[in-house]
Amino acid sequence: MSSLFDDVSRIVASPVSRRKMLGLVGGAVGGAVLASLGLSKTADAFGGGGKTNCSKGQTVCGSRCCSSSQVCSNGMCCDKGKTNCGGICCPPGNSNCNGTCCSGVCCNKVCCAPGQVCSNNKCCNKGQTNCNGTCCDGPCCDNKCCAKGETCCNGKCCGCNQACCNNVCCGPSQNCCGKTCCSGPCCSGKCCTQNQMCCKGKCVDKTVSNKGRC
Repeated sequence: MSSLFDDVSRIVASPVSRRKMLGLVGGAVGGAVLASLGLSKTADAFGGGGKTNCSKGQTVCGSRCCSSSQVCSNGMCCDKGKTNCGGICCPPGNSNCNGTCCSGVCCNKVCCAPGQVCSNNKCCNKGQTNCNGTCCDGPCCDNKCCAKGETCCNGKCCGCNQACCNNVCCGPSQNCCGKTCCSGPCCSGKCCTQNQMCCKGKCVDKTVSNKGRC
């Protein structure tokens, strides 16, 4: 029974069509049943119970014969230095990505180039994100790409030196004070004018006498 299980496992792992796979599995099961009844010759005709005879210099690999330049890897003949990766022979460190040997990341059945990452089922360069099908250097904002260094503010991209304040992008020289974009200093949550300064929690006018000090 363990031999039958091994044969079926090798057949399922081999890269054959579904119809051929079902035929091979049926032959192995039928051959095992006949062999258990003592009908070894009939079992051989079904493809089960017999031994694979290989030529000199070849290696038996399940129901196959590997050449001298090949090795048997999980019931599959592969070139030396390669192994069976889900039905295909791949070099070390590779994976089976939709039937292709992939040395990088397998992303949505696509093999990414070396150094790329999988971002929302798309291959992008490191540091980028998939934004509605486009690899962005900056954040994804309402399915649109912002530039590197920008921020997303209520569906809009704020510039590198712009603050997002109450869902609004402030001007380049403004700061966010409470819920207001402020051109002057912010004092205890209140916006002072450009001619004022914050002194002990209050906005006071700048004068020549105080020289900008409280």
